[in-house]
Amino acid sequence: MTSIRARLLAKALPLTGLKALFSDEAKLRASIPKSRAKKVAAPGKALHRKFDVTETDRDGHPIFTLSPKSGSHRRVLYIHGGAYVLDIQPGYWTLLGEIVHRTDATVVAPCYPLTPEHDWQQSYDWMMQVYDALVDEVGADNIIIMGDSAGAGFALGLTQILRDQGKAMPHKMVLLSPWLDVSMTDPMQPALTKRDGILGIDGLRAAGEWWAGESGSVETAPVSPLFGSVENLPPTAVFTGTFDLLWPDARKFKEKAEAADLSIDYFEFPTMQHVWMLFPIPEAKKARQQIADFINADLESASK
Repeated sequence: MTSIRARLLAKALPLTGLKALFSDEAKLRASIPKSRAKKVAAPGKALHRKFDVTETDRDGHPIFTLSPKSGSHRRVLYIHGGAYVLDIQPGYWTLLGEIVHRTDATVVAPCYPLTPEHDWQQSYDWMMQVYDALVDEVGADNIIIMGDSAGAGFALGLTQILRDQGKAMPHKMVLLSPWLDVSMTDPMQPALTKRDGILGIDGLRAAGEWWAGESGSVETAPVSPLFGSVENLPPTAVFTGTFDLLWPDARKFKEKAEAADLSIDYFEFPTMQHVWMLFPIPEAKKARQQIADFINADLESASK
């Protein structure tokens, strides 16, 4: 049964303005200069007290790192969402802090080049450098790649590229409310947009076209990684909600993964909104523990 907090959240989400933004291409484009003028949301003082927090820079784009005070050899490369248009938001840091706490892993959160100033090729090339540096530091077997929404699509697309280039693959992958098909043409989506309190079709479709740029296509991977092969990918966990506009993407990915015998843990939460795991509701608490359990599973089995 849906919690009272989740029901209240669903009613409050449209008041944030995100729904209006993602439902209108003109509004989304007009919001970009104001968004770029803001300082990137960095970890707050509470996280600095709990963890070792560092900020580095690659080509003018910040990379935040949260580490346990005792140190850690494992890395979670977290790729944030925002339709490839918005930078990391303050609400992410509660989730990322919990990941560090529950897994004893270091979380690396890069603020990658965004669209429409950059396209998928430029952003993937930038992120590949971040990933390669982590491999040099701790080895691919100690890396979990994770993301939400557009960031989950980015995580899947990057992993597909790693596989196709014969490079070292991350140990596991976690996809939260994944945006895997930026064409926004699934026949279920017009009905779902009435239930999703954050996302809209027209704005996302425009963002997907900006992301593809002149060098890609909204109907091919890695711009839309759902269209790419899922063969030989690392064990993957997918979290989705049935009131999420992107729910059909997750379902299709599950079907492709099962047909390809990919090891997949699929968590479908009834009536949950897009990226519900970021919000202070009971269902998010449950999902965060499941995320940690998935990340920690092989460590627990190895210790027995």
